[in-house]
Amino acid sequence: MTRASSLEVVSLPGLGSLCGDASGAALAFRGIPYARPPVGPLRFAAPAPPDPWTGVRDATRFGAAPPQCADALVASLGMLEGCEIAEDCLTLNVFTPRLSPAARPVMVWIPGGAFVGGTAGIPLYDGTRLAARGDVVVVTVSYRVGALGFAPLEAEEGEPAVANLGLEDQIAALRWVRANIAAFGGDPARVTVFGESAGAGSILALAGMPAARGLFARAIVQSAAPRGVIAPAEARARTRALVAELGLGGGSRRALRELPVERLLEAQYAVIARTPPSNGFFYAPVVDGETLVVPPAHAFAEGSAREIPLVIGTTHDEMGLYWSGVPKADAGAVAILAPQLGLPETEAEQAASVLVEGFRAVRERRGEPVTACDVYLAVQTELSLRHDAVRLAEARASGARTWMYGFGWRSPARDGVMGACHALDLPFVFGNLDAPGMPAFAGEGPDAQALAEAMMDAWTAFARGEQPWLCYDVARRATFDFGRVRELRDAPFDEERVLLERFIPS
Repeated sequence: MTRASSLEVVSLPGLGSLCGDASGAALAFRGIPYARPPVGPLRFAAPAPPDPWTGVRDATRFGAAPPQCADALVASLGMLEGCEIAEDCLTLNVFTPRLSPAARPVMVWIPGGAFVGGTAGIPLYDGTRLAARGDVVVVTVSYRVGALGFAPLEAEEGEPAVANLGLEDQIAALRWVRANIAAFGGDPARVTVFGESAGAGSILALAGMPAARGLFARAIVQSAAPRGVIAPAEARARTRALVAELGLGGGSRRALRELPVERLLEAQYAVIARTPPSNGFFYAPVVDGETLVVPPAHAFAEGSAREIPLVIGTTHDEMGLYWSGVPKADAGAVAILAPQLGLPETEAEQAASVLVEGFRAVRERRGEPVTACDVYLAVQTELSLRHDAVRLAEARASGARTWMYGFGWRSPARDGVMGACHALDLPFVFGNLDAPGMPAFAGEGPDAQALAEAMMDAWTAFARGEQPWLCYDVARRATFDFGRVRELRDAPFDEERVLLERFIPS
């Protein structure tokens, strides 16, 4: 290890030396390959171990984002601005207060993006402040998304079937962490995985993957959709639709590998655009019985991961992020909600109507807005995210160590119409309220900074093995609320939970 100017060099046995950035509050090593580039014959193949390099590799810049097109929100916030996008994307970033001793807790971040977007290499996920404040090692991981990461392909021409390649990428990154993190001052036996949205759903899925067992000891799950999986038959049908859109007929792995990635993306978004919103994610983990053997959340609730300490929660107004274009009348809301209930068609519409009216009554009693838009978003928040998070906490309440939280800080954007929406917690968890687009989206000032510090302290305390607040149980349903006021609340949103339980089977 040497230190010169604003650079730091670390040596990784069997791989090579890295030159990182020592100019900030924590050392930053960016764009480290944890697998070989998934290009050419490795497109649509399981991640392969990285090749060693000679000399000192520059690790001062983020790696490329996986192939994707920025959605309206990402574009409006400029989150991918200046970010290279390429298939050579299997890199991670390490942020550490110091390189020794090898004893600090490790926090591995898996970013979200609806399984079709996202990357670790953006300022929002810079782990410098979190690492420095909590005296932890922070690792952020990019993985394949969209068809490249989640389209299942049948076995052919001597090649095995593949599914969940994006999850296999994450496992490869966790194995890299276990083998190498001690060189950065981290303890490989004290790894906490944390993630949001599709990243949180990935963590739940990892718990059901035999290859991931033993790679992490604790988990923080932010705004996950525990039921967000696709049945194998439906996933294969979606792959056939993609292949047909590409004009490949029966298709073959070789033909898919020879396509320009831009053409693959164009076809991917074309088939996604034709899919009804009620069908959920177009790409998501597939319970194929081999790579992923049980549905996400089952392992945390009932199986091998049940004893892994878990923090789980949601924002208060998750679906407020999608306020634009939502139904402006109850009839439209009912039409969208009914197919999501999993009930016979004759019952689903009536159940959706009851939910809309019930949620309106609850909001009226609280003095909250009761427009058709507000009520629809409230039902969708509960139906899509919060209710399943509560059920997972309930399933673990007897004996398992589980802590539940809510995030109540309201976005100042668009005159506050989005409330405490999906993804709003991200700049607070990393302390990056000044990242591009974040001051307008998340707010700024002393109150915002105090909340960021509280969340960073809670997350890193949990990673150190401390109890962050009172454990969850079904009698009290203690939930810590992060907002302008930080407090432990008993059974928040319980009326909504009871309403939904009338129609959603356990």
